[in-house]
Amino acid sequence: MAGVAVGVFYLILIMVAMVAGVWVLAHATGVVVSHPRHPRSPATTAAMPPGMPIERIAADLRRIRPQALRSEPGMPMARRVAIVAAYDDVLLDACRALEVPTELSRLTDPLERESERLRTEAELARAGVDLS
Repeated sequence: MAGVAVGVFYLILIMVAMVAGVWVLAHATGVVVSHPRHPRSPATTAAMPPGMPIERIAADLRRIRPQALRSEPGMPMARRVAIVAAYDDVLLDACRALEVPTELSRLTDPLERESERLRTEAELARAGVDLS
């Protein structure tokens, strides 16, 4: 009986130490901030557009596009589907940033999605995004 009590005591001690460690880490790295040290003025926040900068989005498109266009022999289907889904997400980010209309998020049929993907790429190229 005494051995069980000691074991339970050690488990509780370990759990308290883990919670305290996470709390210290979160507060030391600034993940949790209750009072910002440098509050932003409304003018500063209004000037910052939501989302990633278009330069970063365009770089992601150029990085992922070659992988999405051709599949390597022996590539697992799950990886292929994930790459195309990631490419679609970045295309949608670019469309939101440049206010280019697209139906890519609404379509589910693979053939329709591919067609819309090509149309979206053409619209983004017209908007000035270099995809090559």
